[in-house]
Amino acid sequence: MKVSAFIVSLVLMLVLSASGPACVPQTDTTQHRYTSEQLDCLLKKPVCLEGFRPNQSGPLSRIDEKEGDVPDSTFSVEHIVVPSGDIFINGWLYLPEGNSKCPLIIITNGGGNNPQRIRSLPDWLAPILAHCGIAAFVHDKRGTGESGGIFRETTYENYITDAGNCAMFLAGHDRIDPDKIGIAGGSEGGRIAVLAASRYPVFSFVISYAGTVVSAVDDRIYAQKGWLDSFNLNDTAFAEIFSLHEQSIRAWASNDPEKHQKVNERIFELRNIYNNEILPYTKEEMDSLSDFDMVLPTWNSLGYNYLDELEHFNKKWLAIFGENDIVVPTQASIINIEHYMTLNNNEQYWIAVLPDCGHAPVSNTTKQLIRIDNLIINWIQSNIMQ
Repeated sequence: MKVSAFIVSLVLMLVLSASGPACVPQTDTTQHRYTSEQLDCLLKKPVCLEGFRPNQSGPLSRIDEKEGDVPDSTFSVEHIVVPSGDIFINGWLYLPEGNSKCPLIIITNGGGNNPQRIRSLPDWLAPILAHCGIAAFVHDKRGTGESGGIFRETTYENYITDAGNCAMFLAGHDRIDPDKIGIAGGSEGGRIAVLAASRYPVFSFVISYAGTVVSAVDDRIYAQKGWLDSFNLNDTAFAEIFSLHEQSIRAWASNDPEKHQKVNERIFELRNIYNNEILPYTKEEMDSLSDFDMVLPTWNSLGYNYLDELEHFNKKWLAIFGENDIVVPTQASIINIEHYMTLNNNEQYWIAVLPDCGHAPVSNTTKQLIRIDNLIINWIQSNIMQ
């Protein structure tokens, strides 16, 4: 049975010292979306990064006219193992130079179980944060790398708990300001970051990039639709196949064997008509084939109702989205953020929608990286470090 194309599509849908005042004022309390002018300013290089070029990981490069780019260690890294329930989380604490206490950001991982891939955002962002005076904690996701746990048996509940335990453990570190601990993440990590910030008092702020803010079921349905759109199916075929994907997702959310059985019967029927690789697989196939290990935590989390947790969310929140994201429903997420923040009278939220940007922080036109690190640093300096 060929599952490679299906697996690849699921993975793609799951993954991807303070120096002067920030250039952008806070938005008016009645308007929480940044204007294009404010975004342009937020995306400018902050003072702390002047003369330096970030790398994918490790020390930033100091731009020297005579010597060229020279690695410049402006931070230190401590290997730390954090207890989380009956397992241990393996991680690295990036610390700015000096001895003073500093803010801390726990950086969550994206979807999937490839340690290098899901840590690509944390490994890139942590040195930048530490260089600019903000401690950052990068870790192996539960069941990956050197962290404990069995990945295929995990759910979002585990990741939320691990993030909270890491923050509470590091709050006692002699270099960390316990009153300025935040959490950040992209894609799946963006959702985990917001939920952890909502549940754990240790967090005072959260930064999410392409973190969905719709129900788990609606999020998967939207992502499946975006994936199916790429096959250029005729209207009849698309409607039939998409309906089956939606039924499969709802069956997973219900954990009802009878619903799964009905879906299975339809899957076997349509396998006689369509390419198997664009159809869902049965729950039994996904549970038994190792090829599906990397996506099972997401499917096993479909039954949780996370959206209503935002009814009590009262932390500072920077929510960053790509305008053309086909994996995460940007507009629906923004509507939900505004609804729930209004519901609980939280005025401390900011929404940045990046034009010409999809699920990854890359321009659709130029294919160049959109410097969300600049945006994040400028926002932190303006709203956390002042």
